[in-house]
Amino acid sequence: MATKADTPFQIDTTPSKRVIVESLTRDISVDACIFDLIDNAIDAARNTIFAADDTGSAAQQLPDSYKGFEIKLFLETDSFSIQDNCGGISLEALRKSVLRFGERSSHPLGIGVFGIGLNRALFKIGRVAQIFTDTGNNRAELTLDTAKYLKSKGWNLPAVATTSTGKAGTVIKITSLPTDIARRFADKGEIDELREEIGRIYSRFIGKKLKIFVNKVAVKGQEVEIREDGPYAPDRKFYKAEDGVSIYINSGQHIKHRFGAETDYDKDVNSELTNEFGWTILCNDRVVLSEDRTSKTGWYGKFHTEFYGFVGTVSFVGDPSLLPWTTTKADVDLNNAAYQSALQDMQRFAQKWRSNANDAKKKKRRNETLNPAPKPPAAKPARKDAASGQTAIIIKKKTIKKVDHHELATILPADVDERYCNDKHLALVHEAKELILGNFIYAGLVLVRVLFETTVVTYLVRHNAFDEFNEYVKTERAKANKSNDSPEKDNPSMLPSLDEAIAYLVNNVGIFGGGKKQYLKHSLSRMQHHKKLLNSAAHNAYQPINRSEALQIRDEVLPILRHLIES
Repeated sequence: MATKADTPFQIDTTPSKRVIVESLTRDISVDACIFDLIDNAIDAARNTIFAADDTGSAAQQLPDSYKGFEIKLFLETDSFSIQDNCGGISLEALRKSVLRFGERSSHPLGIGVFGIGLNRALFKIGRVAQIFTDTGNNRAELTLDTAKYLKSKGWNLPAVATTSTGKAGTVIKITSLPTDIARRFADKGEIDELREEIGRIYSRFIGKKLKIFVNKVAVKGQEVEIREDGPYAPDRKFYKAEDGVSIYINSGQHIKHRFGAETDYDKDVNSELTNEFGWTILCNDRVVLSEDRTSKTGWYGKFHTEFYGFVGTVSFVGDPSLLPWTTTKADVDLNNAAYQSALQDMQRFAQKWRSNANDAKKKKRRNETLNPAPKPPAAKPARKDAASGQTAIIIKKKTIKKVDHHELATILPADVDERYCNDKHLALVHEAKELILGNFIYAGLVLVRVLFETTVVTYLVRHNAFDEFNEYVKTERAKANKSNDSPEKDNPSMLPSLDEAIAYLVNNVGIFGGGKKQYLKHSLSRMQHHKKLLNSAAHNAYQPINRSEALQIRDEVLPILRHLIES
């Protein structure tokens, strides 16, 4: 308890500049600092793309193209510089946040997230840094002399606002390099290695037309492609984690790899590919981990020959603070919820590859030829579907746009979440996302029927209601057997039919939960109404079904189908 003799006073907790600067740069590599600067330029380009979109919808997904944007790096014995035309830094941002220690990034879908990249790069690479930045409307210049900055009492840096040149971009030039860094920048071999590493980390951006140059030499993307025409189809999956992070998983055979039973098998070519096998992890298009074959990506046993040829990518897209990367962006955060969710599917896809590889070995031992998939006809220019006015959505692209289902060409829209889909069910969902119903009416309606039956079963299993459903089916078949003396109606080995699945759901709408019950009940009633036509698409050799009828069925049953798949 305070008394009259007590004298209150303040304790100084002001941080030391020197300690902050030294702690920022102690354990970070020069390469990581250079990557931070590239990250900042890409974030500026992305912001420029988003700002140019009047609808505001662009910021909902990663850009499809960075065409026209360039980043140029110059590494010399006495200086380092990075130049870009990606949009520049506004005076407001420069004044309040860009160089503020630990100010977290607010870039939508950004890759510069932790608020320390620019600072530590300036302090790590050299002793004096100059920044020239222009938004096309405002231009600013500043100089950071580390020695003078550390001696000064305040935390502010002087800067000058000048007249804009009308061209947006930023130039950062760093001089007074430490001896070891200057020596490294003079080594051509080191520069070539850095260029290769940049091509690996930013391969997705380079594939989207971003140009990066190191000492005037263009960087080539290093992304490994997955073979589409192999004897075993690639696996893929899209869904959203509970925190809203989108997860895109793609895996399959290396585009150059061949199994021993294939006619164009070449042992020497396969041997050259070994270092490119494994999982690659991306966060908002930036590579965090590449060609990994360790426990980090689910390889709990030794990565042995059964997995040779396997390549996979997992792309996490969303709020950068929620993505599974470390502060250096050179490794994954194994405790991240979205990553833990994806890891289960990664292990499942790897085991499926193992099964396929073993099948290929058996064919080789039996001297059977393993044939690739037939090549599709030459691609025609994209055209709009006559029925819907929409161009077909290709799932392997990373653009997932939610559309009004009344304007949908395919059976399922591409944004249907696949979190709970696996094996055959996942394959059916993919086919439903790709098949254009207006062009394949009967095949499409049969697919709707099969997909609904399969989805009901997986939904009930997931919600611990399948046993009850199974008993319901047995009871109904027993009743039918007594009334029409049909032994096959009471056959316990028969899978539940479309009629039985619909009847069970109609009598147990409470399983849908509150809120959506009435909405889903209406869609389910339409499914019940259309079941005769869906059955005839598969079994009636004479009844015609027109395009309008098929699209109406799809539109009316889509709400219940989506709920059963996603919930």
